[in-house]
Amino acid sequence: MEAARLVALAAGLTLGAGAAHAQQGPGNPVLVGAVDAPELKGPDDGAANLDKAVREAHEKAGRPKAARAVPARPGEVTAGSEVRDAKGAVLGTIESVRMAAAVVAGANGKVEVPLEAFGRNDKGLLLALTKAEFDKLVADANRSAR
Repeated sequence: MEAARLVALAAGLTLGAGAAHAQQGPGNPVLVGAVDAPELKGPDDGAANLDKAVREAHEKAGRPKAARAVPARPGEVTAGSEVRDAKGAVLGTIESVRMAAAVVAGANGKVEVPLEAFGRNDKGLLLALTKAEFDKLVADANRSAR
């Protein structure tokens, strides 16, 4: 009789454990392709969707993609080249180039600019000044020269 009880108890535990494993819930594996299987997504789907949304927003805004500014090499600073500010406004034209500086002629006069101050992007040569700042520097330099 004791042996029959042990067999019944073992069978009950085995069958009960099997039923518990058949339940689905958090942390339990789901058969791929099953009707109630969750949608599978890769870890980078969210980032890809965000990148796509940003690209589309920039395209809708019609913003041109300007190349990042880099330091200009001395050979790129040549007489006759236009010089712009970071927003693309023309500051002036390079009148002459010497060993360490270039003379930039603006609407209000001329000023000597060190070669290492020039940058360049896809639009040409740049200075890290706004048009207003550049015009003030030119005016001050020409006022003191008189």
